[in-house]
Amino acid sequence: MDQRVVPTWPASVDPFGREVQRFQNDQASLEFMVVGARQLRPLVILQSLDICCWPAESFCQAANAAGFCVISVRRPGFGANSPLTDRESQAGLVRNFLEEKDLQDVILVGLGSSNPICERVMLSGDSRIGFTVFANCGFNYDQANEFQPEWISKALQQALSSPAGGRLSLMALKSSWGIFGQTWVFENLWRKSLGDIAFLRNNPELMYEAISMLQARLDVPTFTFELGNALNDDPILSDGCFRGVPAMTVSGTETTGSWKNGIEKEAKRLGLPPVAYLSSGDMAVIYQSASEFFEIVADAL
Repeated sequence: MDQRVVPTWPASVDPFGREVQRFQNDQASLEFMVVGARQLRPLVILQSLDICCWPAESFCQAANAAGFCVISVRRPGFGANSPLTDRESQAGLVRNFLEEKDLQDVILVGLGSSNPICERVMLSGDSRIGFTVFANCGFNYDQANEFQPEWISKALQQALSSPAGGRLSLMALKSSWGIFGQTWVFENLWRKSLGDIAFLRNNPELMYEAISMLQARLDVPTFTFELGNALNDDPILSDGCFRGVPAMTVSGTETTGSWKNGIEKEAKRLGLPPVAYLSSGDMAVIYQSASEFFEIVADAL
């Protein structure tokens, strides 16, 4: 890691000097970054607990070349944003943001634990949403045993067992960052995907900023809320709820066979098209396989 990068919050720029802005409604705030010309179609990405870094310059360049303006959103509980542990309220905040910025024909992209927020924004019938992408999503597939190594899986399950379990698990993760180094937890959590490890190592400044932010700012309510988004069943996901809705699911070929089977069954149950697989990456799949990602999105529009 480049130790010269010393992020602070609230931040006005990312490690590359790109402007970080802030939006607030009457309940909460979010931070966002815009990369690309305003006349390009907006691609709004909601960051998640599992990958809360700003987008790489190479990803933004690929997006702009494909005709998209990247708008990366850091949600409540991350960065300088106060916690907001309610899915509907977070969805309302995102909708307020889209309205305030007068964004039209938006491609909304969820990553990991931000997908339940995307689901609610899309299912609200907001006319500003033109298409939705669920990346590295679990929906209602029981994915607790997918996390490796076993100690991480147990720590995540403990976090959801009780408020005390959440405090203990978060303390253990933060201690691990301090004892073993900034990237140690991510290197363990992401080790099933060579693409994720490559993204981690090829983007040290962005990942250092994100991990430092988690170490300094992540609190127990946000931690358990985000884990619940990823690991607990979501009652909004009724059979066929996405049928006829312009949306797709994206995952990586590097993920496990059991994950693929689980998410494919969920996509079918919910009325989504077959899962689109990209060749490199799992949690960081859209960033690691940027060119493929924009090709499949273009084909789906």
